[in-house]
Amino acid sequence: MFEHSVKVPRHYKVAANIFKKVSTEGGSVKTLLYDDKLRHFRTNVLYALITESIKHAADIDKIFNSCSILEKESRLDPWLAKVLTAELLFGKKALPGKSKPEQTILSYKDQFEKYATDHQDDLKTEVVRRPRYVRINTNLLTTSDAIRAFQDDGYRYIRCTSGSYDDYLKQIQSLTEYNFTQDYHVKTVFVFSSGTKLHEHDLYLENKIILQDKATTLAVHLLAPPNGSVVLDMCAAPGMKTTQLAAYMRNEGKIYAVERNEKRYKTLCDFVEKTASTCVETLHKDSLEIKRGDLDDVEYILLDPSCSGSGMELCVHSYIDATRLSKLTSLQEKFLKHAMNAFPKAKRIVYSTCSLFPEENERVITNVVKTSRAKWRVQDVKELLKGNWNNIGSGMYGSMGNRCLYARPDSDLTIGFFLAVLDRDEKDLEKGQKSESTDSGQNNATFGDDDLLNKIGKKKKKNSQENELQEIAGDTTTQDIVTKKKKKKKNNENLEQQFSYEETSLNENNDFSENKLLSDDAENTLENWNESRLKKKKKRKLNDDNAVKPEEQSVSDGQPLLKMKKKKSKDREHQLSETNNVQVEGDDLFRKKKKKKRVDHDE
Repeated sequence: MFEHSVKVPRHYKVAANIFKKVSTEGGSVKTLLYDDKLRHFRTNVLYALITESIKHAADIDKIFNSCSILEKESRLDPWLAKVLTAELLFGKKALPGKSKPEQTILSYKDQFEKYATDHQDDLKTEVVRRPRYVRINTNLLTTSDAIRAFQDDGYRYIRCTSGSYDDYLKQIQSLTEYNFTQDYHVKTVFVFSSGTKLHEHDLYLENKIILQDKATTLAVHLLAPPNGSVVLDMCAAPGMKTTQLAAYMRNEGKIYAVERNEKRYKTLCDFVEKTASTCVETLHKDSLEIKRGDLDDVEYILLDPSCSGSGMELCVHSYIDATRLSKLTSLQEKFLKHAMNAFPKAKRIVYSTCSLFPEENERVITNVVKTSRAKWRVQDVKELLKGNWNNIGSGMYGSMGNRCLYARPDSDLTIGFFLAVLDRDEKDLEKGQKSESTDSGQNNATFGDDDLLNKIGKKKKKNSQENELQEIAGDTTTQDIVTKKKKKKKNNENLEQQFSYEETSLNENNDFSENKLLSDDAENTLENWNESRLKKKKKRKLNDDNAVKPEEQSVSDGQPLLKMKKKKSKDREHQLSETNNVQVEGDDLFRKKKKKKRVDHDE
C-alpha cells in the first residue's frame, strides 16, 4: 500500500522542475541552479541527477511508450517520473523513498528492465563521456603546487603531448581513473578521466580549484588582456570567466563585472570574494544601461549573453521554438552592438555562447559587424590557436563565419560552445579617441565663447546707457543729443561688425580684458578709425572718377574720339551704381558734368 502522507524527496522535485525548464524553455542547468540559489542542497548531486535524466531522455521516452505508464498513471508528473526512472535505471539503481510517485515507478521496474534487455541496440544512446576539467585558481594556488597536491592524493601526472591537437584528443580519451594531464591550450586547466569525483576535495572546498569546462575557458584565453588592463564582463554571473580573468591578469588592473539579476548578482559577489579576485568591481545593473562616458576606460570586453543553451545537452535541445529563438537573437545583437559602439577605447571583444544554433552565433556576428558604426574585424580564431583546432563556423555566413570557432561534444570532448574574436580597426580606435577629446574641448570652448560674448554685450549696453545719461545731464541742446545718438548708433554697428571680424583672435588671447576693450577710449578710437576709413574711401572713389581724362593716347588709329568718350561715360555710370558708400556724391558729380557739357555745346 502507498503511504500518501509521505512526501517525495525534495531534491527529486527540484531536479524535475529544472529538467522541465531546460527541456521546454532552454537554458543552462547550472544557470537555473544558481538562479534558484539552492544553498541548502548539494548542487553537485542535483546537477548529476539532472544531466543523467537529460542524457537518457530519449531512451526513457521509448520505455514509457512501451508500457504506457503515463496514460495508465494520469496523476503522475511526467518530468518527475523521468527523473525517478533515470535514477532507478542509470543512476543509483534504487529509489530510497516511500512516496507514491517512487512506489509507482518501482511497480513498473520489471517492465522497464525487460524492455531494456529486449531492445539493447535501440537503447544505446550515444553519450560522449567528457573528461573532467579542473581550472586552477592561481589567485590562491600555483599550478606546480596543484600538481603536487594531486600527486599526494594518489593521482599520476602525465605530461601533455607536444604533438598535434588530434594527438591531445587521443591522449585525454585514454586517461585512466587516477591519471591527469595539463590542457593543450589553457595551461591553468588540468584534465582528469570522465567521472572523477572532486566535489568533496579539499582544494575544491577551499576554492583553489574550479570545476569549469575547457570550452568556456577559451573565451578568456583568447581575450588575453595584459596585466593592468581594464576589462568589462557584460554578463558576469555566476563568475566563472570573471574570476578566471582576475587570475589571468594576476589581479593587476580592473575588471568590471556586470549582472542585472539580483540573485545572480549576489552569487557573483560571493564567488568573487571566495576566489580572492581583488581586481574585480561588481556592478548590479543592466549592461545596456552603461552609456558612453560611464566606463570609457574599458579596453577589453567579454560578452557571454543569455542563449538557448543548446550546446549543453544535445539530445534535449534538438529543437527550440522559433519565437523564443528570435527573441534571444534580438537581445544578443543588442548586447554586441552596445559593446562595439559604447566604449571608445575598446580594442577587443570576445563573443561566446553555449549554443550550437547558427542563428545565435554566426548570424549575430555578421549582422552586427556589417551595420556597426565603429569598424571591427572578425579574427580567424583557428589562426589565433596556431591551427590547433578542428571545428569552425559555417561558410553560409561568408568569411566571417569561417573565422569563428565551435567546440563540439562529440569531437572536442567539451560542452557545445561558440566563440568569436573581434578586433577594432586601429585607425578607427585612434579616430574615436581623438573625436572624444575634441568634442569635449569644443564643448568647453563654445561655452566659454558664448559666455564671453554675453558679458561683452551687457557691458557695451551699460556703457552706452551711461554715456546717454551723461549727455542729457550736460549743457547740450536737444539737436546735439539726437545727432550724437545717431552717430553713436552707427559707430556701435561698426563696432559689432569689427568685433565679429576679430572674434577668433580675441578668443585666442588669454590675457584679453573686457573692461579694456569696452572702455570709452577704445570706443572713441574705433569710431575715429571707422570715420577716417570712410573718408578715405570716398576720396579714393572721387579721385578714380577724375583720374586720367586724356585717354586719346591709348585710342587706336581710326577710332572716333566720341565713341571712346561715350564708352567711358557708361563705364563710369556702372561703377558709380555699384559703389553704395559714395552713391550720392557720384550722382551729383555725374549730373554736374553733363550740365557742363550741354553749356559747352550751346556756346
